[in-house]
Amino acid sequence: MPYKVEEGAIERAKYRAKMAVREAAHPAESRTPKSQWRWASAVAVVALLVVGAIGFAKFIESSRKPLSPMEELIAAMQSAPDEVITEWTADVVYYGESDINSPM
Repeated sequence: MPYKVEEGAIERAKYRAKMAVREAAHPAESRTPKSQWRWASAVAVVALLVVGAIGFAKFIESSRKPLSPMEELIAAMQSAPDEVITEWTADVVYYGESDINSPM
């Protein structure tokens, strides 16, 4: 023989040709609708997790932010009983007038 052919090469070539003919006769579908829905739902879940993680991080960041003195006063007044608020108001009026009338 003028050509040196490996042992089993002809059988492999026949098998590859047979598979190519089968593929040409019945092409495989690239994607089915069911697999498209799986991919779409997987992408939606990942996007939801990312948005949730970002929202949770923003919530934690906003809850750790220190309150201004006015916000602290408002929070204290919302939880205080009416008697305490009345006393605070009377003290502000009394001491506020004394500060205005006293020379510095």
